[in-house]
Amino acid sequence: MNKWVKIFIIVILILWVGMYFGTLFPIPRGHCINANQSKYYFKNIWGVYYISVEHRLNLIEFGHWGYLKGVDYNSFVILDSDWAKDKNTVWNGSDVLHGADVASFHIDKSGLAKDRFHVYVYDPYQLKMRPTVCGIDVETAEHFVFKHNGQDWTWLRDDKHVYLDEQVVDVDRDSFKPLGDSYWWIDKDWVYNDYWDPEIKRNVLAKVDSVHAPLDTFSPGCHYLRNGSNIIFLGKVILRNVELKRFEEVGVDKCIINDMLFDNGEQILKDSLNVNEAHFYFYGHIAADKRHVFYGRELLKDVDAASFREISDEVFEDRNYIYTINIESMNTSYPFDKKKKNQ
Repeated sequence: MNKWVKIFIIVILILWVGMYFGTLFPIPRGHCINANQSKYYFKNIWGVYYISVEHRLNLIEFGHWGYLKGVDYNSFVILDSDWAKDKNTVWNGSDVLHGADVASFHIDKSGLAKDRFHVYVYDPYQLKMRPTVCGIDVETAEHFVFKHNGQDWTWLRDDKHVYLDEQVVDVDRDSFKPLGDSYWWIDKDWVYNDYWDPEIKRNVLAKVDSVHAPLDTFSPGCHYLRNGSNIIFLGKVILRNVELKRFEEVGVDKCIINDMLFDNGEQILKDSLNVNEAHFYFYGHIAADKRHVFYGRELLKDVDAASFREISDEVFEDRNYIYTINIESMNTSYPFDKKKKNQ
């Protein structure tokens, strides 16, 4: 066999092996160590590695992976999806958790990482796990908030306090809980809303209103809440003591309350739109009665409201024109490309 052919074959084999096992390219190949404990820890002939995606080709667009260094295979155990340890080291993913008490380190039943000295939380600025700085009681500390299809890691509690971003919040510890999968929280006395404060760069919890019945939201994504006879928009009571006859979400942050239309918690088109006769289109951005058509808060003066109707989700007509939603509609006060009929 020609020596250049041999060299070519050897190079191809080296590249194939490197790509297959992940030594030359970021697409490692191995077998899952314990799929019941974690889908992300694998082993091949080069060692143990962690990969943050279930499908290796996703690494081309996102995710990361890395080999765990210095693993003692006889004592190596997987603790949770993203945690493992041996007799000497604790790993979060493939990163070493420095300073941890290895012997006592565990993941408790709430999913919280702790050892006998510390509770560990994710630091978004350092992009790694670290011990808490809030003085939380290690033995009774736990995660307790599961919402938006997952665990909310910003909340902790121990046997005395509730913590948001490692700050004690003034709530009734025993009754405090999320209001379903919504934007609000309740305890036995109050409705709360949490928000990001850019000045102090952390989440804050604010009292909104005393608790009344019924408590009702349209959907998990809705920003309006019925609290008895009061109506709340996120962190503000916008109406009090209302005899509620109609409470309907009609678009993005748009809500009908009786005969009033609210947008981002503010009543709009008060003397312009007949709310009881109005129809809403294009995710609520277009509102039309028999006299006027509005895009947001702007009156579309060229549209004949009496004959205006929807043909499809993004196509409309009146007696004179066909109106098609423009791809730049979100950045302008006029949403349509307009074409005269019979042209």
